[in-house]
Amino acid sequence: MSKNGYLQASRLLLTFAFFFLSNASVLVYVLWITPEIVSFEFVLWLLVLVPCFWSMRSENLWNDFFTVLEKNWFIYPFLLFAGISVYWSVAWQVSLFRWLMLLFTIIAGGYIGLRNDLRKIVELLSVFGVYILFFSILLVIFAPKLGVMNYYIIQGAWKGIFWHKNHMGLIATFLNTLYLINVIYYWASKRKTALFWGALYLFSLVFVIQSDSVAAYMTTILLHGLVLVGMFLIKFGSYIRKSHWVMFTLVSLLGLVLVLFNLEFIFGIFGRNTSLTGRIPMWSYLFNTYFFDRPYLGYGFNAFWYIVTHRIALMYAAGYPDQIVIADNGFIDILINTGYVGFALFLLFYFGAWWSSIKTALKSVDIVGLFPLILMAYVLIANITWSLLFENEGFMMLVMISVLFSIAHKNNEANPLG
Repeated sequence: MSKNGYLQASRLLLTFAFFFLSNASVLVYVLWITPEIVSFEFVLWLLVLVPCFWSMRSENLWNDFFTVLEKNWFIYPFLLFAGISVYWSVAWQVSLFRWLMLLFTIIAGGYIGLRNDLRKIVELLSVFGVYILFFSILLVIFAPKLGVMNYYIIQGAWKGIFWHKNHMGLIATFLNTLYLINVIYYWASKRKTALFWGALYLFSLVFVIQSDSVAAYMTTILLHGLVLVGMFLIKFGSYIRKSHWVMFTLVSLLGLVLVLFNLEFIFGIFGRNTSLTGRIPMWSYLFNTYFFDRPYLGYGFNAFWYIVTHRIALMYAAGYPDQIVIADNGFIDILINTGYVGFALFLLFYFGAWWSSIKTALKSVDIVGLFPLILMAYVLIANITWSLLFENEGFMMLVMISVLFSIAHKNNEANPLG
């Protein structure tokens, strides 16, 4: 293998190492509240970051990194506030560790984004997803005690390599959307690779269904709708007039109203109710009992759920047989941990990411250009009934940062003078 081949292989391994590490704490069991596992994870991150730093230095990427980071300045305020929260955190060691992990994630995401365009990021994530599904199906078939939920009120739902079926379901939804993007992209260019991705699309859809996660079902349906609308706009956007947009908006609002007034019926289709499987009473107790004691600064970055008494109290409030370890809502988790101030700063970052994604989508000529917007929609929908915003894993944050860096880096190359 040539020197260039070794470099390409090392970059690929480094990228997949970051993907794995950002998922590591949610594999099989609830590991992110175990101090020994947390320490081991920290050491692994340091070991992987060393070659990352060396690679960025040898390829003179640090200047590009800080230039692109400056363009994504809306990351700074929340990052700074999360670090400062260590001083009033109810578990300062946890907040410090999680802040360092956030910093590491930004560096790793920056590295991936600088090295790859959107098409390559979609490809890398898709291939990583193959490993997730492959090892998950092995556990489901050969080690069902690990790969299948056999737990009080949850029986038979696939959780694969993850700790909970909802996590598996939503990750499978994300992968399913990636494979759909690949099918559309390669089908448009009449390449047989579309058949391969089509098979993986169906395979990932099996995981979505078998996870028995209503959140995964609803997210999958809504993302498919978004992809359909996006493709329609790419193909016929030049023919759309203002009156069409008004009509589309009115129809969308009418549809939303119909859904809101028929939630009981809709949830009943999936064998659920409007309490969201105990989430609503749990959230009510969380706010009334804990949040308003520290409404402005919160309990410290990622610190709240490390207090055992909090987990037990929420368990009884939700009527759940075991301790609650996340709020089952990514936005509520950030709010409870960082308060109004931190949440406002997070929204600055979050809406900044939305703005970058929308601008990219408006200029897109194919489905890949829509990926950042699809990603942001996924992050929004999936986090309504689950926590995928750096509470117990960093994967989605890593993907968001990678995409933001890739977009800004491409724009910087196209317009180097700013």
